[in-house]
Amino acid sequence: MTRLQPLTPVDRMSLMTLMALTIATILMAAEAHAFCSVFCIHGDRMPEMDICSGR
Repeated sequence: MTRLQPLTPVDRMSLMTLMALTIATILMAAEAHAFCSVFCIHGDRMPEMDICSGR
């Protein structure tokens, strides 16, 4: 039978860091999407910005 071992403090800290970085990445992507939606929805107002290249 397999016995599960509890996570060590280093493993818990690594997991919490990974979760925090994942959440930060998602929030940054949402903010970039909102920025692009506000400034690029009506055409090429800011042609020097590459963030709106998909529109």
